[in-house]
Amino acid sequence: MKSPSIRTRLVTLVLGCVLPIAVVAALLIFEFYEREQAQLISNAISQARAMVSAIDRDFGRTQAALEALATSHRLATGDLKGFHSRALGAVKNMQADSIVVVDASGQLLLSTRRPFGEPLPKLTTAPLLKRIIKTGKPGVSDLYIGPVVGRFIYTVAVPVKRDGAFLYLLNATAPPTQLAPVLTEQKLPPTWRASIVDSTGAVVVRTHDLVKFLGKKVNPDLLQRMANADEDSFKTKTLDGIPVITVYSRSQVSRWSVVLGMPLEQLTLGLRETLTQLIVATFAALGLGIALAWFIGGRVATSIVALTKPAIALALGETAIVIAPLYFEEANAMGRALQDTAKSLQHAKHEAQHDGLTGLANRSSFHLVVNQHLALCLRNKTGLAILFIDLDGFKAVNDTFGHAVGDQLLKTVSIRITDAVRESDFCARLGGDEFAIALLESDLEQGAAFAQRLIEIVSEPYPIDGITATVSASVGVAAFPASATSTDTLLKKADQAMYHAKVLGKRRCCVAT
Repeated sequence: MKSPSIRTRLVTLVLGCVLPIAVVAALLIFEFYEREQAQLISNAISQARAMVSAIDRDFGRTQAALEALATSHRLATGDLKGFHSRALGAVKNMQADSIVVVDASGQLLLSTRRPFGEPLPKLTTAPLLKRIIKTGKPGVSDLYIGPVVGRFIYTVAVPVKRDGAFLYLLNATAPPTQLAPVLTEQKLPPTWRASIVDSTGAVVVRTHDLVKFLGKKVNPDLLQRMANADEDSFKTKTLDGIPVITVYSRSQVSRWSVVLGMPLEQLTLGLRETLTQLIVATFAALGLGIALAWFIGGRVATSIVALTKPAIALALGETAIVIAPLYFEEANAMGRALQDTAKSLQHAKHEAQHDGLTGLANRSSFHLVVNQHLALCLRNKTGLAILFIDLDGFKAVNDTFGHAVGDQLLKTVSIRITDAVRESDFCARLGGDEFAIALLESDLEQGAAFAQRLIEIVSEPYPIDGITATVSASVGVAAFPASATSTDTLLKKADQAMYHAKVLGKRRCCVAT
């Protein structure tokens, strides 16, 4: 199974880092907005409660003014004409547009809207009159069509008693617009829907489309909730079909309520905008992170590929490894390690194939190279000459002047031999004071001629550390294919020829037969 690439891993890492953060941020945002919404609802209920209190205060001031007016002796003595004149003056200082006196049957006895004595209608239904007669306490009516003005009004009323018995009902009537300042003074957001509703749930005042909805009942779910609790909040729709969170507060005195509708779209707009910004930021972070991961992954992959080829070359035995600077310190460290390993292998290989003292190839390396050249000679039908060289008198130098002088002499001999051969030829130290040379494209005659020149070169004196050492050379020559066709046989015959040269008196060359 194919393993994921570095780029895939890095992209997965970016996703694993960014997405959880985005999810946590979204959860925190939701939690924040829920808290904010809860706080907003709490504040709205407080506002509704304050507005209900303001309505009750208005009702209370009107009631207090009526109670003061109800003490008039003209009203108590039945001087309704005189009371009519006084009521005309009093209504100007009250939050009302008229003062009305009603008897127990519901008959209007006077109204400041009509001249005294003009015929007035009788109330067809009088729930407030019946309640006040029953309880003997002042009260506030619900919204109803005024029989005198023929439009929606509401009434604040107090009983007028004589000797403890009900005599009249003193009313102050007002249009719904009388309560409009209660809504406007709160400076609610323009998109909010705010309404004042009476105890039956009929709309008295509304911030939007009052003409359309005046006197209409609120939604049934709101009526149901107001019947069960004096304050609450819930999601619903306004009369004009707008989804809102509705909060309301109901007066325990008048049973009138203030209803506030906060549009859901407005409440969630900030959340949507914030979430949109979060989504955009998340995708931007993902895009940037993935691009960066893709870029860095490419750099890592390039560095790894750049190290792969040298590693393979090293495994195949190549030691000339060149690694350009890479993008990461770890990759550069690995590259340096490969290069150090290559140098170590190269050194070990050199040590294995070369003589430690002279730096010439050793016996095994000489065998390997000669074998390769013999294969070429066989293919190209060319010749090859092998020279086996042994120093005459080296033991005496070693015993007389010491091993240090002997080692220095061997080094100098190797230099002279190397300088004497062609670049295409191959030299080696076989051990001790024995050397070998492979002369490419040569035969016995050419090899013997070169051996004579080499003997003279090697036999020159060696000035070393203030002394002069003298050695000579005995050389045996064998050639391919005249003498033999294998490396071992060629070396053996060249060795035998060298010993024959020593027997004949040293410092000479003999050719293998």
